[in-house]
Amino acid sequence: MFIGWIRAKSFNEDLELFGASFTIDKSLVTKTLKQDQSLCFGAYDGDKLVAFISAYELDESYAINNFYYLDEIDENVKKRLVKLLLDNINKNEKSVLFMSKKNELQLFSEFDFDKFAKFKKALYSGEAVAFNFSSAHSKSISNENYISVINSIDKRAYGESRLAYAKDVLFKNSSLVLSTQEGYQHSYAINKTLVKISPWVMKDVAYSDAEKMLRGVIYHRGLKKLFAFVPSEVKEITDLYASYKFDMSNEYVLLYKNKKPKINLEMLYAF
Repeated sequence: MFIGWIRAKSFNEDLELFGASFTIDKSLVTKTLKQDQSLCFGAYDGDKLVAFISAYELDESYAINNFYYLDEIDENVKKRLVKLLLDNINKNEKSVLFMSKKNELQLFSEFDFDKFAKFKKALYSGEAVAFNFSSAHSKSISNENYISVINSIDKRAYGESRLAYAKDVLFKNSSLVLSTQEGYQHSYAINKTLVKISPWVMKDVAYSDAEKMLRGVIYHRGLKKLFAFVPSEVKEITDLYASYKFDMSNEYVLLYKNKKPKINLEMLYAF
């Protein structure tokens, strides 16, 4: 088993084979790699990619934004991969963030990650939900100045600007950005049937605009499956998703290492 920097020359082909049996965010992986290959690592069984991890450096933090592995990969391989990434990050005390599944908590706790907040994976199955959505509703959430909204509101929500990350890594040809002066919502296609809402940030008194945006993404995405990571303990937000038939049963935890991040959960409608 080889564990080290990804094999860049063959990575596109390796990724296609790797993601053939389960859903991965291929665009997020490849755009992260394009921005900074130095924090992208893989585990190889011979010539076969069997696990992958990456991080992106922001002003105040590192975001571990991809961590995939085949089901048969043992914990030791995962540990070696995480350790390799952290060995290349831990030269300073910036926060390191990771959205963890429940079965990954023990692994990351061994590297001194702490729990910041519980999240739910809100999943919309694509079934029709009765609501009105007129051209007036559409115009009200189609603010063309969303870049300036992102630039100002992200600092209040995350304690740092994430605009460069959004523009360089998250925005794609399939991106849909809905916004008002009270906040913005970004969504993009993972594949032909699945759409991720990320990020979605609102001022903490903007429930009415947030509801319009949720209706908007359901309407514009043509009843595809949607998912988002939602702070579990912000009732206003979880109630909004539940009222539009999102399943909230899958539990996740936002973990951090080093400095505790300054994240305002009441502004995060989707992480």
